[in-house]
This record gives sequence, C-alpha cells and structure tokens, in this order.
Amino acid sequence: MKPWRLTPQAEQSLVDIAAWTFNRFGEAQSLAYRDALINRLDALAVGSPPHPRSCGLLMQGRAEAKALTYYREGGHFIIMRETEKLLEVIEFLHESSNLPDLIEKLK
Repeated sequence: MKPWRLTPQAEQSLVDIAAWTFNRFGEAQSLAYRDALINRLDALAVGSPPHPRSCGLLMQGRAEAKALTYYREGGHFIIMRETEKLLEVIEFLHESSNLPDLIEKLK
C-alpha cells in the first residue's frame, strides 16, 4: 500500500467540492460524495483498478503532461502524480472544466 497525500490546492478543492455539494444537495450528499472521493484514493493506494490514464489524453494536442495521471470519480477527475513511494493528489477537476487549460497550469 502506498500512502497518498493531497497538495494544498487539492485539499482546498476537496473543501470547495464538499461546500458546493452541501449548498445544493445537503449534508448527507456532501459527506457521501466527499467519502466517495476519499474511498477512491484509498482503493488506489492499495492498487485496486481501474488503471490510470495519462493526462496527455486530455490535453487535446497540447504539450503532454506525461508525469500526471487521472482517475474519474463521480463528476470529477482526480489528477495525480505517482512515485515509487507516494500517490500525490495534485487536484480535483470537475468534468465540465476546461481540462486542458487547467492541466497545463498544473504541470
């Protein structure tokens, strides 16, 4: 099992996602969605599928972000960098975001 950690940016995004969900759907849904994102990270830490996809697939012909991978959970992409010892969560991006522009800024 590899430990995972959130960057400050990803941590703030997780707080923002929970707040947005709370304001629109209530506390139970906010907690359930936050827990789904965290559970996905826990599953990834123990090596559970699905396999990662290169962020280069999302870049639509722009400079490749080869060091970054992504997973989907609900309406979000979990953008990560994996090393031999750590899963580093860089950001949580909503599926309706301009993903290529946002990923370009993360590199």
